[in-house]
Amino acid sequence: MLYLRKTFCYEHPLEEARVCLVGIPWDGTETGMPVRFGPLFIRGAIRELPGFDPGTGKNPFREVKLTDLGDVEVVPGSWDLTGRAIADTVKHIMEASPGVLPVFLGGEHLITLPVVEGLAGFHKGLTVVQVDAHRDLMPEWMGNPYSHITWAHHAVSNKMVRLVQMGVRSWNKEEEPLISRVRESLEGVEGPVYLSVDMDVLDPSHAPEVGTPEPGGMNPEELFRIVRRVSGMGLVGMDIVECASQRVGTQTANLAARVFREMLLGLGAGKDREGGEYEKG
Repeated sequence: MLYLRKTFCYEHPLEEARVCLVGIPWDGTETGMPVRFGPLFIRGAIRELPGFDPGTGKNPFREVKLTDLGDVEVVPGSWDLTGRAIADTVKHIMEASPGVLPVFLGGEHLITLPVVEGLAGFHKGLTVVQVDAHRDLMPEWMGNPYSHITWAHHAVSNKMVRLVQMGVRSWNKEEEPLISRVRESLEGVEGPVYLSVDMDVLDPSHAPEVGTPEPGGMNPEELFRIVRRVSGMGLVGMDIVECASQRVGTQTANLAARVFREMLLGLGAGKDREGGEYEKG
């Protein structure tokens, strides 16, 4: 017998997996706390998280075929090379296993841009649901067009995807010209859907270790409710970003692990833990 432990108790080949994990430890444009260790500590929290969910009586870690592909090899100091590596990785994953749902662990929010660009080529009419304290619609930041606060500007300006933003409570005046192109409700949204969860959407009292904390945020159950709902709306991909944990066992990493589990529980469910319909909005 092998006494070994991986991220998941049972892992499957990519071609058989329903969900795959990919880490992207990039924080080359981060303006707040470093987030490059997010994939490491979120994985650690996932490993320690009890799989059994008392609310549903299910253990999604056993019921959903999972695999962990490891981390993208980022190129420090070069977003151009790193972005291409991310895009190529997405392309390879989707060609090797068209039915898999990839989940990306950041890293800063800029990683969402090449991921979404890659998935949009496989899923026409893609809607991105961004759960975030910030709009990330800046046209540039200190002369740099590619930053963790500009990625959504590119996605919206290029009309690559439809964008829904939830939990936003802070933005700059320069972002306002594009706000009219952004929806703020899940009403009428249909798949395919990509979910991007910036951990700073939570109030800092719940998730203090994030790149750019913003007071007045959600509590965990509000976030989990959105994740469960979106997971049942034709979800084709997801990321969890801006976790700035610097050690094992922090609040933010543990909540990020719970976000991952809530997504697994919500896949194809369309109902909440009590069996009722999700809240609208």
